[in-house]
Amino acid sequence: MKKRAEKKRAKRKNTKTKRASKRLTAVDIQNMRTLAEMLGELVPYSGRGNFNLQNIAKRFNLTKCFPSKHHNKKETFSFFIQDVQKKHPRMMKKVIREIIPRAIERRHQQGNPILLKEADALSEQLFKIGIDLKKEIRGLRFPKERPKVVPPPYDIQEILNKFKMHPILMPECQKLFMGGHINESVRKALEKYEVYVQKKSGVIAIGKDLMAQVFSLKKQVIKLNALRTSSDQNEQEGFMYIAMGIMQWWRNTLSHGDEKQISHHEALGRLFLISNLLHRLEKCI
Repeated sequence: MKKRAEKKRAKRKNTKTKRASKRLTAVDIQNMRTLAEMLGELVPYSGRGNFNLQNIAKRFNLTKCFPSKHHNKKETFSFFIQDVQKKHPRMMKKVIREIIPRAIERRHQQGNPILLKEADALSEQLFKIGIDLKKEIRGLRFPKERPKVVPPPYDIQEILNKFKMHPILMPECQKLFMGGHINESVRKALEKYEVYVQKKSGVIAIGKDLMAQVFSLKKQVIKLNALRTSSDQNEQEGFMYIAMGIMQWWRNTLSHGDEKQISHHEALGRLFLISNLLHRLEKCI
């Protein structure tokens, strides 16, 4: 019995040694390099947050699988995957399971959600290196098309954070924009602008008619300046046309509720213009 147990242990040891020393073929390496590129789109190599490949490797005691010399991101990912597959083949599946759910959240927050096509391509590539997660990945129900409500990318969010919008628009319009409700953030800003003009002028009209009455050169309710020079009059009239235009075009279009989502950059431009109009109205005489 004792000898039999020793033989079994020796056999298991030899099997592990064979696995550890197994050489990868050129096809294996090619598939792992492709997989490394895909994973690079899902998880950062390092960073301030907890979600990065270095922290995940540390959690599974796989830090020794990183290359000793500095490489670019793709090469580092590729080296890591190859080393894990050679030395700890069962761990790769655990690493992938750790990455995918958190990558879904991260990519959504970045305004770049993982779609079904990308998820399917990832599961196919994993299958090529012997990791079958097709059923699990499909079970996550990735959207086929980009959802309507998606937070803007980080660089767009940073632009809005740095720009100080008029207090009347804060914090509601900013929160709507950051949450991915792009059209609603602009519509709400226009609504707030319209209410501000109504209160400041005492005129009950709405939309384009309100702006035409309030800022008319013939009978100004709100005067932006003394209107003594042609330059003064141009400012008053130009402001009126801009105010009428955003009400007739932007406000009416976005009020339908079924309008296609405008781009993040266009929405920023609209919010900034509305904010500037409010700032200018505060300075009028």
